[in-house]
Amino acid sequence: MKLPQKNRLVFLLFTALALVIISCSDKKDLENEIYVKPPKEKLDSLNSYFSEVKNFTDKNYLPTFYTNFNEKLKEKQWEKAAQMLLYAGNSAYSNDVSDSLLLHTHIDFINKHVTDIANRYQSGIYGNIGNLFYYDLQPQKAVYYYKKALEIPYSDYYTLKNITGAFIDLTYVYSETGKLDSALVWGFKGLDLATKLKDTISIGANYDAIAVIYSMMDDDVNADTFYEKAKKLLKSINNDRGVFTVYLNKLELLYKNNDDKLLPQIDSMYRFYQTCDFGNDSYIAYANGWYAYKLVKENRLSEAKKILDATKPIFDRSDKKFTYSTYLDAVSLYDEQTGNQTLDKSYYVSVIPKYKETKMYQNLSFCYETLKREAIKKSDYKTALYYQEELEKTMDSLASSNLKKQVKNLDKKYQTEKKEQLIAFQSTELKQKSSFIYALIASLIGLLLAALTYYLWQKQKTLKQEKTNSMNFTKQLLENTEEERKRIASDLHDSISHDLLSLKTGLSQDIQVVSGKIDAIINDIRIISRNLHPIMFDKIGLESNIEQLVERIQIQNNFMVSTEINYQSSLNATDELQIYRIIQESLSNIIKYAKAHAAKITMEEMSDKVFIEIRDNGKGFNVKETLNSNTSFGLHNIIERSRAIGGVAEINSSAEGTFISVNIPKKS
Repeated sequence: MKLPQKNRLVFLLFTALALVIISCSDKKDLENEIYVKPPKEKLDSLNSYFSEVKNFTDKNYLPTFYTNFNEKLKEKQWEKAAQMLLYAGNSAYSNDVSDSLLLHTHIDFINKHVTDIANRYQSGIYGNIGNLFYYDLQPQKAVYYYKKALEIPYSDYYTLKNITGAFIDLTYVYSETGKLDSALVWGFKGLDLATKLKDTISIGANYDAIAVIYSMMDDDVNADTFYEKAKKLLKSINNDRGVFTVYLNKLELLYKNNDDKLLPQIDSMYRFYQTCDFGNDSYIAYANGWYAYKLVKENRLSEAKKILDATKPIFDRSDKKFTYSTYLDAVSLYDEQTGNQTLDKSYYVSVIPKYKETKMYQNLSFCYETLKREAIKKSDYKTALYYQEELEKTMDSLASSNLKKQVKNLDKKYQTEKKEQLIAFQSTELKQKSSFIYALIASLIGLLLAALTYYLWQKQKTLKQEKTNSMNFTKQLLENTEEERKRIASDLHDSISHDLLSLKTGLSQDIQVVSGKIDAIINDIRIISRNLHPIMFDKIGLESNIEQLVERIQIQNNFMVSTEINYQSSLNATDELQIYRIIQESLSNIIKYAKAHAAKITMEEMSDKVFIEIRDNGKGFNVKETLNSNTSFGLHNIIERSRAIGGVAEINSSAEGTFISVNIPKKS
């Protein structure tokens, strides 16, 4: 189960309470300046209303804000307008809302009045713009404005609080877009600043952010260590939101590792959640989603359905549905167990292009994982394979081996200098992973070599067989040529020679008898001549010769042959003669061996080629085995004649019959 944006809940804690809750601290010394935590601000009733995160869901919140904000602008009370804008932006972000009007109100105000307001408001408004861009799925623009917040001079405590929040925001944006090295740098910078300020809330938030990065790096030991640090620290100051966020992130780690502690930990989280009053749709959706997931796992389906049904209205009205991934995952699992189809997959498909464009790889991976699972449930393995391949590409973008090495160096430097980086990757773990990669590469090379060897062996075997077949064909061709000469000689000697001798001795016979004998001799000569070459071939054309051939075969063999010829005489006479011989040889083979009742000849002329097919309904044969034998002269004759005119012959046979197809490209 992936929680693509859940880690941002840590910063919701900061943004919602940055100007309201002040952590306990003494004097701070930072860059030779003294920053003392000021007394808690006294807010009028209106700003108290705007500062409460849960009030943002009130339908009157934004209309009331814009009315009062515009009044402050008309009165040129820039500081009061900035304070009001800051609270509204914090509340929108804390409620997972992407509001384009509110975003452009921020940008327009800061562009016009950046020199009219204090640093605390400049840094806070820049941070709000980054947050609103982030929820609008524009992380690059979000990074730009977070860094604008970092450019504000350290002038007061609240400015530093805003800057600490910007460090945390940068940590999450870079981690979610796959830049783990940069994410860790910003995480440790934020931790340094929060430590110098003795800001317990921000320290806990940074611990949790760093734990998330380690979890993404598959360094579960360090991830678990930082989660426990964060939970312990935030519990000590009764910061329920922060503790709840740590619970969510820890559940993610247990889920990823298929840990047996997952379901008991969900129970602990849910009991804790029920003691709190967050007033935030995101928290409700996450808590209910995890608990419904546990109920489905325990086959308590009716209880799970009640919770999912109660959560659906929250999801439907949400501006950022995808942040509630625990709810979506629970629905998917419920569908799998019950055979229902309540999960709307079209949402995932629709957001993929945006996540690709903005390189939000965490969100993208959850989309692919869910779509893959849904495809498998439908036995659509082709689609499932596609999403698995896309998922692997996304995960590669999130954490490459080179990136992990960079992160390891940053950790080591932080441990030694205690300023910018912290916690080194375990060298033994890295070596094991490297060894595994080397072994995998070696295995792949071995497989490739084996495949290449097998391919070359098969090719050599094929070439050898082709050479043998060619030799056999040549040998049979010579033998058949001699056999044909012998047959012609026999026909001339036994038939025509005998008839001429008989005619010579019978010249004194009746003229009608002599005439009949002469006719018989002429007919014998025509038969021999036609067998050698169709005399009228060049005059009457290919189609007519085929029809005559078919007619003779039907009469002589009592065999049915149909034709379907659409040919415009586009080939030359030499090529046409070869086509005639191919058809003649095919029909001869059918009559001799196929035991067929009928055959069909199809000839089709197309724009770029001539297609011929001879099909029968005979008993069929094993094509490969026959071609490799010494008794396949007829088949090789067809193949070689096709090749001689630039064509390709294909022979297919089964128990239902045999069909020979020849494709002859037209010559330009």
